[in-house]
Amino acid sequence: MTLTVGNQTLSVGGAASGISTSDVATLIKNNTPYQFIAKVDAAGGTTVDFSNSLNDTDGFSAYRIILDNMTIASNTNNLYMRIASGGTIQTSSIYGWAVVRGNGSSAGQFNQETQDSRWKLTPSLDISTAFFGTIDLNNTGEGVKTGAIWNVGGGGSSRQSKFSFGSGNVDFNAQISGFNIQTNGINFTGGSVRLYGVNNV
Repeated sequence: MTLTVGNQTLSVGGAASGISTSDVATLIKNNTPYQFIAKVDAAGGTTVDFSNSLNDTDGFSAYRIILDNMTIASNTNNLYMRIASGGTIQTSSIYGWAVVRGNGSSAGQFNQETQDSRWKLTPSLDISTAFFGTIDLNNTGEGVKTGAIWNVGGGGSSRQSKFSFGSGNVDFNAQISGFNIQTNGINFTGGSVRLYGVNNV
């Protein structure tokens, strides 16, 4: 029997032989950049919570977060992100961030904070349709300071396309257990957030 993924092939011969779960997991891991961890639906609240989704034994040192068509009940300017440690969301002023954004007709604007209580993923974008994009989260282990880089967009009225490219760091070096994504008080009505581990290959 032969199992092929990408450019690697695993062959097992003989009627009594079989491919183990660990064989398949190794083959897939060596040929795919990401491994799925969790998905949380966004509808029904202002926050999507992943506060207990990361740990120091999952084998990952970086993660990709996908914001998938996170629709909202009405216009909102900001989408925020906070990290968690020990399952507790960190709300003190440990966050620094910088963003280049385009807000419809006014592109190329810059925002930054060096001491904030959260990362502002989309400052002053006035999104009226949905949020979508990716966030890469790095350095989540003990003794290092977690950082992120993001590419988040959304839609406004009259075909306006709005975007935000940014990065953030924290003055905090404990093990990170997760994060949350939240609006400035406007409910999500649909969509989801998916979390993937980046394979160390």
